[in-house]
Amino acid sequence: MLFLCLFVIMPPFMRQKGDIRMKIIDSHVHIYPDKIAHKAVQSIGDFYQLNMEMDGTLAHVLSRSAEAGITRSLVHSVALTWERTEAINNFIVASVQAHPDRLTGFGSVHPDHPQMEKVLDGIVDAGLKGVKLHPDTQFFHLDDPAAIRLYEAMAERGLILLAHTGDHRYPYSQPERMARALDKVPSLTAICAHFGGWSIWNQAWKVLAGRSNVYVDTSSSLYAITPEEAVKIIHRYGASQVLFATDMPMWDPVKELERFNRLDLTEEERELILYKNFERLMGETDGE
Repeated sequence: MLFLCLFVIMPPFMRQKGDIRMKIIDSHVHIYPDKIAHKAVQSIGDFYQLNMEMDGTLAHVLSRSAEAGITRSLVHSVALTWERTEAINNFIVASVQAHPDRLTGFGSVHPDHPQMEKVLDGIVDAGLKGVKLHPDTQFFHLDDPAAIRLYEAMAERGLILLAHTGDHRYPYSQPERMARALDKVPSLTAICAHFGGWSIWNQAWKVLAGRSNVYVDTSSSLYAITPEEAVKIIHRYGASQVLFATDMPMWDPVKELERFNRLDLTEEERELILYKNFERLMGETDGE
């Protein structure tokens, strides 16, 4: 009886090794080529005035994710200017092809890219599932006309948007802009990172919750809000619309899982957030 009780209360990430049905998928991971990883990570830390917990290399992501019990990671990077698009996408494609059992990839593009549709066709042909955008560092508004054209082209190709959303310091990624964009392109499926509004968490759900084409992830949020606040936000969106995410290299996955497991959620809600929602969204079941 004691053994059974211990098993019941043990957090999912600790007992998944003994239970092959339990998976953990991290839906928000930045990776960089080794030669620029240190500089890229330092730049992110400076931008958010936060201490970075990892080095941003693929090797570190794979090793630390394995230690945390994470079975798959969604990896991406951001083209700060349109000229960097090709190199970034080539790196993501090569990383995913080298580790198809561990990685799902999103490509990158800038709304100002002169051959935007050609880039999207290449992303599809390479087997990537979506596009990552970061308006605050790419310097465009989420509802700019060029961004709307990009979303329309993505939706036509079945590509998913993962967008950094929310920042009290800048106007580019405000959740209200994301809501207006989704009103204009209702066929687009979007993952709005950071519970839909980094640093403005309780503002974001008011305009984004209740949309069947909107998912949010838990990345770069659980460090800043209480477990009680996080649960309320999850329930605002619905557990079926939430994805577990770490935002590596900003946060260590072991610590992020510890934060997640402090949340007062049902086992069904945990499974949805940890892997079932991701698999449904991406059409991936890891061979099951």
